[in-house]
Order: sequence, then C-alpha cells, then structure tokens
Amino acid sequence: MSPDTRLKLGIALLIVGLVMPAGMLPVAATDWPVAVKTMVSSILLFGFEIMLIPAVALMGKDNFERIRAGAMRFIKAIKPAGGVSSTRYKVGLYMLVGATLYAWIASYVPSWLPEDYALRVCANFGLDLITLASLFVLGGDFWDKVRALFLHDARAVFVS
Repeated sequence: MSPDTRLKLGIALLIVGLVMPAGMLPVAATDWPVAVKTMVSSILLFGFEIMLIPAVALMGKDNFERIRAGAMRFIKAIKPAGGVSSTRYKVGLYMLVGATLYAWIASYVPSWLPEDYALRVCANFGLDLITLASLFVLGGDFWDKVRALFLHDARAVFVS
C-alpha cells in the first residue's frame, strides 16, 4: 500500500473517530435494553481515542506528527490576544463570574431555571457558551494566569 493511500485511510479513521460521539443520540432513541445502550454509547463516546491507535499505526508516526503539527498551528492561530484593555478584561470577568455563579446557584435553586426540559437545556447551553466566550474576551494573559494555577513553581507578580 502506498504511503499516500495509508495517509488518506488514516485521516479517514480520524474523521470517523471524531464523528462517532454523534452516534450516541440515535442510540439513545432506540428501544434497546439499557445495558446495551450504555455499552454502545460508551464505545461511541470514546470513538476518537479508540480510532486514534489504528489510525496512527496505519499512517505511520511521520504522517501523524505532520497532521498534529498542522492542528497545533491552527490552534495557535486562534489563540486570543495577549494584552487586552481594562474594560474588555472587566467585561470578560463579569461574563465568567456571572455565568458561573448563576449556574452554581441554579443547581441549588432549580426554580431559577425554566420548567420545560428543552428550555432548561438551552439555558444551560447558553451559560456554557457565555463561559467559553468569556475566556476569549479575557485574552491570552488570563489563559496564562489559569495555566499558572497548575504549575507548582509559578509565582504571582503584582505590578503597582
């Protein structure tokens, strides 16, 4: 098998692995026994991890590293700006803290959320989107602060 064919098949396996979790929705709608639904849904949920091993074996390490490097370049390209204005930082903090606090309190006071299940899911999804958007509004310097939380040797430096 040619290296080009192996690369294409490996990419196809990666794409199938990325799409597999979407298969959980049709499985949940079936009338299968709960144990079968749980097992099939678990396999679909971890589809990318399951497909990653044969994809890398098929493609070879060099092709996989080439794809990984391209993905990392894309992720670095969409990284938020480093320094942001004071107003933008405050807006981002209000978004982050407001959405997180509301979701936290609403878990203890469910009457704050809509009664209808679909509306409740939409409200929770909206709160998640606000939280995610706030991380981009806060900028790259905030991401560095969050990263520092997980580094033992990191120290806070306060500028007067």
